[in-house]
Amino acid sequence: MSKSTYSYLTKPLAKVEKDLARISRFQEKGCAINSLLNEVYYDLKNIGEYLKRVKDINPEEFAEVNAKYEDLLMKFDTIANQIDSQIEGKVLASDNTLPELVYQITSHYRAAWLFFEREATVFGIGMMFFTILGTTYFLSVGKVPFLKTLGNLTPGMAAIVFFIGLIIGLLVHEFAHAVVLANNGIKIKRMGLMATAMIGGFVEADEDTFLKAEPQVHLRFNASSIGANALLGLVLITIGLLVSSDIFIYLALGNLFFGFINSFPISPMDGGWVYEDLVNLYLKNQKIIAIFLGARFIFFVIWIILFTRLVLIA
Repeated sequence: MSKSTYSYLTKPLAKVEKDLARISRFQEKGCAINSLLNEVYYDLKNIGEYLKRVKDINPEEFAEVNAKYEDLLMKFDTIANQIDSQIEGKVLASDNTLPELVYQITSHYRAAWLFFEREATVFGIGMMFFTILGTTYFLSVGKVPFLKTLGNLTPGMAAIVFFIGLIIGLLVHEFAHAVVLANNGIKIKRMGLMATAMIGGFVEADEDTFLKAEPQVHLRFNASSIGANALLGLVLITIGLLVSSDIFIYLALGNLFFGFINSFPISPMDGGWVYEDLVNLYLKNQKIIAIFLGARFIFFVIWIILFTRLVLIA
């Protein structure tokens, strides 16, 4: 394989690898980018056809490029199968009705929705740090102290109200994602619910406008959802305390539990994307970025140690 032919193939292979990595990351965020996947498919198709036609072959270089091509082809198939599995698991999806409803809602009182986006982002970042510190504290003391004061509901009723709060948290969480897209002129391709191992929601963004958006928009997209859970939790707890009703408290707990789970600083949880967005936005040195991205896993080691301690002393 001549140098020109080798160089010709190296560049498109690098592009395909970069596109697949980007597709995988945004697919984990719930922002499927199907048209880019189709583009990658045709790029791989053209590379495969070129490899079949090429005549000036250096065996070692050809083997290297062909192995790279086969590896990318396998990654493509894996991502495509994951997308198909997600589509099969959807129990409710809307391409027009729900997105249009979000557009209509956010078109009124635009300043208020922009304010909501900013505040939810701040609370979302705070929620992520609370999850880190709160989990460490609760595992250290071995209990959640304030739950002792809740006892006016039967266990069955408490479980039902908690579950309702969980569903409300899911809806508010996904709505916040959609609000950020609408506020920033990013098309909402699809919204809905999924039933896989768990019931979950998704908001699928238009890939072109989402990928071109500023990094700050990505941060707000990821943080506002868990921030909305935190804001709703505060409202429900305040109402519960004012009217002395455990129903509102358990609704708040269900909603906050959903936000809490999504706040863990590891991908594909929203907290993981928030952590990465913050690191990439405010740190420039690649070595320091790598250190901070790896440092979060220290907390999981600490949590495992604390949990093991709780089990042993129980």
